[in-house]
Amino acid sequence: VESLDAIFVLGGGVPTTLHEPPIYVQRRCDVAAAIVQQWQAQQQQDKSTPLLPILTLSAGTAHLPQFMGPDGLPVWESTSSAAYLKSKHGLSDNVFVETTSYDTISNAFYARTSFTDITGWKTLLIITNEFHMERTKLIFDWIFGVQRTANDNISNTPSSPYTLIYLACDDIGLSGKALRARQEHEQKGFNNIRDRIIPQYSSSLLDVWTFLNQKHDFYSSKGLIQRAESNNKFTSSHSALKDSYGGGGGGA
Repeated sequence: VESLDAIFVLGGGVPTTLHEPPIYVQRRCDVAAAIVQQWQAQQQQDKSTPLLPILTLSAGTAHLPQFMGPDGLPVWESTSSAAYLKSKHGLSDNVFVETTSYDTISNAFYARTSFTDITGWKTLLIITNEFHMERTKLIFDWIFGVQRTANDNISNTPSSPYTLIYLACDDIGLSGKALRARQEHEQKGFNNIRDRIIPQYSSSLLDVWTFLNQKHDFYSSKGLIQRAESNNKFTSSHSALKDSYGGGGGGA
């Protein structure tokens, strides 16, 4: 714990209120807060020492409409996680929010390009739930492992300076049906990323940027226009999966 530079708390779905992200995301936040407390105790320094940073991730999900605030603007998933950390654990000055990503690939990309490549955070603890961990590790190892530019490989620049540590929380707050639907969805996503996306887009961060901005439905102009023009909505057959993205799923 004492060697950490930052903690990442991944977003996981639409909040119920500003201070209430999904229960399984609350667990991620609780674990992060406990680690900050443990880190502070191990530092044995005065209270003026800055706390270990927590970066909450995700603007929203591609699977459900945004939660809207009273001003008519979206409340980002990361904002809700940050508000929960403040209201329950009294943490705010050390909490940062990432507000650009809409899935796990963009979680990793924007965490790196907007934060860690700038701040110098190198040893990172990444927190999510068990149902999400296998795909999370695949994606973060990929994106934090690629060179910044293709020229880095030519100039024999050392491999990635990042050390990634993963912590999986238990899968609370989802019904058995919702959890099974999400696990199936996660496995399909894992296979697609491992077998199709990573082999094509792994030379540098520019490759990942190219994938996001030319192929990804939530970042490419073509994909965004098609989504806006389409009338596609979740059908009843998708309701269990929807629940696993904050769509009202509950139960043991």
